Amino acid sequence: MSLLLNGAKTLTIAGTEMSCIEIYTGESYTLPFNITDSVGNPVNCTGWTLAIAAKFYTADTVTYTSDTDVTLGNLSLLSPQPSTGGGTYSANLTAAFTTPATGIGYIYIPATLTGGTGSPNPTPTISLANSSANSTLVILTLTITRTDPLSSLVDTSREPIGVIVRYQ
Repeated sequence: MSLLLNGAKTLTIAGTEMSCIEIYTGESYTLPFNITDSVGNPVNCTGWTLAIAAKFYTADTVTYTSDTDVTLGNLSLLSPQPSTGGGTYSANLTAAFTTPATGIGYIYIPATLTGGTGSPNPTPTISLANSSANSTLVILTLTITRTDPLSSLVDTSREPIGVIVRYQ
């Protein structure tokens, strides 16, 4: 199974490749995606469930070495992590299928992702260009749950998506 995020770049963090998008503060994003099999055919996702949550990191440096290469220096998990309860941040993040029979869906990222929102621990506020506040990396984890038709067991897949947040 493959998750294709339209308009994403590929980012490698600690040897792990992930889809990565760049967003700007104060803007919301709806990211369409397609779930396909190993040869690119749509997957029937009827009955599957989606959930999405975020973890927040800071990077010492963010360097664009080309149009497709980004180098992040010294990632550190923010502490305390922004949270909307239960130890995760998921406020207003949405993942849903629009056409489950062909694996088409979307992820919605709110304009407030780095606007100091959330309780009990708010998200970071990015307010200055070219400052240390301009080095926030958010890793969204899309959790896909489905029942395997052969074994009747519940399968859970987690797809990481990198989000580089930039000041606008």
